[in-house]
Amino acid sequence: MTRTETIAHLKGIFAPVVTPFDRGGEVDYGLFRENVARTVDNGLGGILVAGSTGEAPYLAERERLRLVDIARRIVRRPEILLVGTGLESTRETLRLSREAAARGADALLVITPNYYKARMNSDALAEHYRTVAAGVARPVLVYSIPQFTGINPSPETLGRLSRLPNVVGLKESSGNLPFVRAILRNVRPGFRVLVGSVSILLDALRAGAVGAVLSQATFVPELCVGLYEAFLRGQGRTAREFQQRLLPLAQKIAIPYGVSGIKVALELCGYAGGFPRPPLLPLSAAQRRDVAQALREARAGLAF
Repeated sequence: MTRTETIAHLKGIFAPVVTPFDRGGEVDYGLFRENVARTVDNGLGGILVAGSTGEAPYLAERERLRLVDIARRIVRRPEILLVGTGLESTRETLRLSREAAARGADALLVITPNYYKARMNSDALAEHYRTVAAGVARPVLVYSIPQFTGINPSPETLGRLSRLPNVVGLKESSGNLPFVRAILRNVRPGFRVLVGSVSILLDALRAGAVGAVLSQATFVPELCVGLYEAFLRGQGRTAREFQQRLLPLAQKIAIPYGVSGIKVALELCGYAGGFPRPPLLPLSAAQRRDVAQALREARAGLAF
């Protein structure tokens, strides 16, 4: 796809695929391949490789790039292959971003650097994203997830970033609806805002967001896509019903148990979860029962 076509397709629901590990902590590339093959062609806008749900901070660069190689052979355009390439230094982020682009990434998701939090002001972030975006041949999206990074750029800062050449969008994962609305008022027209929280998805779409990257889309893509498509058709009641089904999956799986809970949900839905990579711990038997109950609540009465 051309750059313009890629940007136009940055919308809808994206699944941030997990990275399955074996008991010894090694990436199980076969299981990853199976998951991606089953995830595509579900009405999704695309998939995200090496996001937070994919345990990106625990992946070596060679592992990330092999995952990109595998996913590129499976993801068929116009579905978007979005790849997380953000590292702490601008230099290393640019190098990894170029490698991912060379291996077929359609767009690059770059997390806010966060180790030197006190120094990550508007000027530092603008220079970081300006340099990275200018140095790659693929569109760049800012990734803001303050609950993990401790970096919470203001709406004004994000508006400034939205006007940098080749910075085309934002994944905003705070789950703060008033904050998302303020961002949408500050960014340039046409800037693609994706949210990362199902609890605010419907209201965010109404406010001008173009979609979401949802961990729930890895194991119940039909519910996530159903919400989005109902919104597009103007079927507000149906969209709200889908959101009500999805809420327990956030409140009882993703929030309390994180990636480990999502991997159990994948297994219970017939996908490959695998183990989390240490220091993350697998769920206990009791916690697994909580995940199973949340899934039963979400899918009760549905034909799929």
